[in-house]
Amino acid sequence: MFDLLFHSELWLAVARGIPITIALTTLAMVFGLALGTCVAVLSNSENPVLSWSGVAFTFSFRAIPLLTLLYFLYYALPTVGFIRHGPLWDVFFRYSFAIAVLGFSLNNAAYLAEVLRGGIKSVTRGQVEACMAVGMSEGMALRRVVLPIAFRNSVMTIGNELVFTLKATSLASAIAVSDILSNARSYGRIFSDNISPYIAAAVFYLLMVGLIDVALTAIRKRAAM
Repeated sequence: MFDLLFHSELWLAVARGIPITIALTTLAMVFGLALGTCVAVLSNSENPVLSWSGVAFTFSFRAIPLLTLLYFLYYALPTVGFIRHGPLWDVFFRYSFAIAVLGFSLNNAAYLAEVLRGGIKSVTRGQVEACMAVGMSEGMALRRVVLPIAFRNSVMTIGNELVFTLKATSLASAIAVSDILSNARSYGRIFSDNISPYIAAAVFYLLMVGLIDVALTAIRKRAAM
């Protein structure tokens, strides 16, 4: 039953999905954090239209299950004429990896926006007024003081979102992305083994999450200094 676990071919086959998993996780976090920061700023805006827009985005993409979002982007959007025949089809929408990055980025942005919204609110009015007192504009105070403090206060929660994203990338196999889980499933079908390939996949996920936890622990200690 576990004979395949002792074959290097199994581990190499599953490991070929690691670069895809890491790339998807990294891009989803980078784009998600960038978009999430913008949404968090909108949510904290005193303009009701901007604030409502940020809240609506956050609610929508937190409420939609990630797998449902991936299916919609991968299977439903290509049926829309202007997308299927538009300029972005050949360079973006026809590729499952690009669709996965888009879906994960939108999902991450919603969760990270909520995290950063709380981080922005943790900045006291006195700190903002001190920025104004030294001649900073509101935009400059936001970039140089408010957002850096918000990121610092939210760093561990952002790290937890990174772990969640890494594990959630396994859902990308549902839209033909050749990640760790997809490779494990393919290998299992070839050799009619539904146990060994998934054990190998689990080991790789454990190792990657372990490395992230070590890095987060180091960051936590450094932040406490």
